[in-house]
Amino acid sequence: MFPSRKQFFQDILFNLVEKTKQIYVLPKFTNCISTTISFDLWMPKGVHDIFAFVINFLGFTWQPKQVTIGLFEAIKTIGQTLVNNLTKLLDQYELRNKIIAYVKDEGSNLNTMAIV
Repeated sequence: MFPSRKQFFQDILFNLVEKTKQIYVLPKFTNCISTTISFDLWMPKGVHDIFAFVINFLGFTWQPKQVTIGLFEAIKTIGQTLVNNLTKLLDQYELRNKIIAYVKDEGSNLNTMAIV
């Protein structure tokens, strides 16, 4: 028997995301003392553009690390909504006090990121 759509999104998918975060994402940040964040704009053909929030840092071995911590539809993420999404992610991964710079393009929808 397959789960309902509601159960799939609330239980199964949520547990998969949490397990992935615990096993693969959080361990990458154990050596992270300071970081920069960049905003990559992905433009897949035929769908809405997507912002990727990418954390960039050097590990203890001075190897560059890059971890994507969030993907959001660009059409839904402008101004304060973008700030709220990013703030939530930075808090979730305990990175807010480690950001030393952020890199953005000239798009005005990213200007509010300076307040994070």
